Amino acid sequence: MNVNWKWAFSALLIGQPVTLFAQDDRCASIDDPSNRLACYDARSGRAVQSGAAPAPRPAPSSAPPATSPALSNTNLDQREALKSRTDFDSRLKAVVPLRHGYYRLELADGTSYDTTTVAPPPTVGDLIHVRRTPFGTTFFDIEGRKPFTVRLSRRQ
Repeated sequence: MNVNWKWAFSALLIGQPVTLFAQDDRCASIDDPSNRLACYDARSGRAVQSGAAPAPRPAPSSAPPATSPALSNTNLDQREALKSRTDFDSRLKAVVPLRHGYYRLELADGTSYDTTTVAPPPTVGDLIHVRRTPFGTTFFDIEGRKPFTVRLSRRQ
């Protein structure tokens, strides 16, 4: 006997009573959020706590919180300063292997770059010319090798 399971399942679903709250939804028309929640709670059968007062809401602030100069993020400022350099030379201080054939290249000036193409890493001590295009792509130019793209590492 070949019984189509889809027909059997749909017949089972059709026979079950379905309650749709969206058709008769008086709670959605209530503007106050705490009253609207109380309405939904009452409809779901939850016990309403009569002695509980609604939680006070903080007043909306029109002014953003003031930040002192000591709390400003100096790492972001340093990172932006590093990004603004467009053309400079440095030596490769260290090569740290990452996953899947990518590397983190640390330069002598303290900056770190992650390779964006899978290729063998340059040798430690190589002279690297860092070149940044107007569109933001950073290239490492090394003598005897094709230029390759890198991005400034998040781990500075």
